[in-house]
Amino acid sequence: MRNRVHLRAALLSAVSALALAAAPVMAQEGVDETDETTAAVPLKPLIVTASPIASPIDELAAPVDIVTRDEILSSSATTLGGLLGDLPGVSQSSFAAGASRPIIRGLDNTRVRMQENGIGAADVSAVSEDHGVPIDPLSAERVEVVRGPATLRYGSEAIGGVVNVINNRIPKAIPAGGFSAEAGASYDSVSDGVQAHGQADAAAGNVVFHIDSFARNTDNYRVPGTPDRQSETWTETSGIAGGASIILGNGEYDGYAGGSISYYDSKYGIPDPGNPLNPVHIDMHQTKVQLGSELDFTSGFISGLKLAGGYSDYSHGEVDAAGIVGSRFDNEEWEGRAEFLHRAIGPFTGAFGVQAHRREIVASGEGGELLAPSETESAAAFLFEEMPLAGEVLKLQMAGRIEHVDVSGRALDASVPLAPTDYAVSRSFTPASVSAGLVFTPAPDWVFGFTAQHVERAPDALELFSKGPHEATETFEIGDPTLDKEKALSFELNARRTGDDYSFEAAIFHTSFSDFIYKRLTGEICDDTYDTCTPHGAGTELDQVLFTQEDATFRGFETKGSVTLMRWGNARAGLTGQFDMVRAELDAGGNVPRIPPMRAGAGVFYAGEEVSARFGFLHAFEQDRISANETETGSYTDLKGEIRYLLPASMAGGQKVELALVGENLLDADIRNHSSFKKANVLEPGRNVRFVVTARF
Repeated sequence: MRNRVHLRAALLSAVSALALAAAPVMAQEGVDETDETTAAVPLKPLIVTASPIASPIDELAAPVDIVTRDEILSSSATTLGGLLGDLPGVSQSSFAAGASRPIIRGLDNTRVRMQENGIGAADVSAVSEDHGVPIDPLSAERVEVVRGPATLRYGSEAIGGVVNVINNRIPKAIPAGGFSAEAGASYDSVSDGVQAHGQADAAAGNVVFHIDSFARNTDNYRVPGTPDRQSETWTETSGIAGGASIILGNGEYDGYAGGSISYYDSKYGIPDPGNPLNPVHIDMHQTKVQLGSELDFTSGFISGLKLAGGYSDYSHGEVDAAGIVGSRFDNEEWEGRAEFLHRAIGPFTGAFGVQAHRREIVASGEGGELLAPSETESAAAFLFEEMPLAGEVLKLQMAGRIEHVDVSGRALDASVPLAPTDYAVSRSFTPASVSAGLVFTPAPDWVFGFTAQHVERAPDALELFSKGPHEATETFEIGDPTLDKEKALSFELNARRTGDDYSFEAAIFHTSFSDFIYKRLTGEICDDTYDTCTPHGAGTELDQVLFTQEDATFRGFETKGSVTLMRWGNARAGLTGQFDMVRAELDAGGNVPRIPPMRAGAGVFYAGEEVSARFGFLHAFEQDRISANETETGSYTDLKGEIRYLLPASMAGGQKVELALVGENLLDADIRNHSSFKKANVLEPGRNVRFVVTARF
């Protein structure tokens, strides 16, 4: 059992937040029972990441998935990858229980932008699959996933998609009644995991204050077979944040201006069955400051202004059993953006903006052998416009972005294999991207979208300057400082239908990459230095990987839907289903490595005022479309169920208290993730029963 001092301290932070939440409730009388904390979740939440103009889903050409707060609290996921991995078109890297990034349509790492309230995660999770994202699902009010390169406003890192975590750490409005709060706790049987969280918003005049905190502790999780636990899959994570905003308005403008500060702390094991006597864990910390403001103007050419900025100080150490830090990564990063919404110019309404970003990574120890200090600076301008073509039935959306990126670091000179050296390199790139989309709404609740996009991405520092051993993935990675921009030409057709009787989404896409950058296994074996790599050396431990550019083609299809079959008053029951697949091939022959398998799922649901339930499965087919030096991955079926019960107000003291019982991998199936570097030795969690209690005030 792991030392729980870390958990107890974090739980005290959570309890403090809960106490702050509970105190004002006792003092309030006559609070409106219909405030936003008890109101039903809207059927069509506004999307803020896919377009600068806040729009419902049915007004966007790009497909968007939303994970709600209730779905977040029901999930046992400790990472964003785990939370989102069952969505159509989304899978996860699942390298470690505390480190899993989303993979969108087969694209990962530097092609999927992770962000919080529009500002990047500011971490090193894209450097390695064992590095976690310092944004915990418990901190999210909702998570928006925009699949495909549909968000040019955020930069070339969004070429594969955007995962935007939205929370209320910078309050945007005064809560109904001047106060709102939430508290909760849960237990997971598969890992003996416990977690607690609390958050509150309180107003004093036109100033709104926010506080939230969470803590989680899990042991090594259970798996089918013998041994019955997967070693080094424990986690200890906590966080605390506070923020405040001034709510503005004088008749000429309305909006808010505020800021927040947060601290994130995470420790988690790194599975390495081949070296059980010297387990390694990661000790991660991040302090983040964010500023944000939105103003709506009643007159003038500029109808709105959005400002966002953030600064992050991140570090993590990779610690062995003796407490020695073998690798250390420090990442200092800031980002700022401004968006100006304008009123109609002829038929066009839209927005334009600018973005600036600077990042410095300093690695030491074994991490310094992989990546020497590097700096990345970028500046960009972007534009988004839309116009009606046939009233409200047909709409054209267009976007463009141009940015300048400077990347500097040290690259490997292997011209003399037995005596390699490194040298300083500075590269500059000017990616330019454009997109156009049509939104067609021929009938109520029906939407068809078509997008065509040309997107360019500058190579990341890791792809340019890697030059050493990567023990976690058991690879020796070598970057290429001569890499060119990666370019993608993408076409997508999607259809959506929303409604209580049935809902439906489907998308088909085709993306042609020019100079696609990927990790290519060479078949050579290395130890910890380049001179040991075969054929010139006698390496025995690490697979040599070269960052390589080739043309590639990605194509796929994804769909999900539900249909109501029976109704009893306000209650209803029906069926759900989903399917997704992606094929990724190198134009010169062969498959792109680690592409997720085809999946299909179905289920039943019941939704009532006090009781709701769902039960279903997701089946992943065998993945035998593999690249050189990859192995096939068998199929599996993940069976899940959930029942939720909202306590009557008379039993809950007039508050909203909900109980949930959730089952995951109920068949106790042997699940291996094809996208994971550790799939041969690390199983996904076995059967889990999760109990959740949530109270909202």
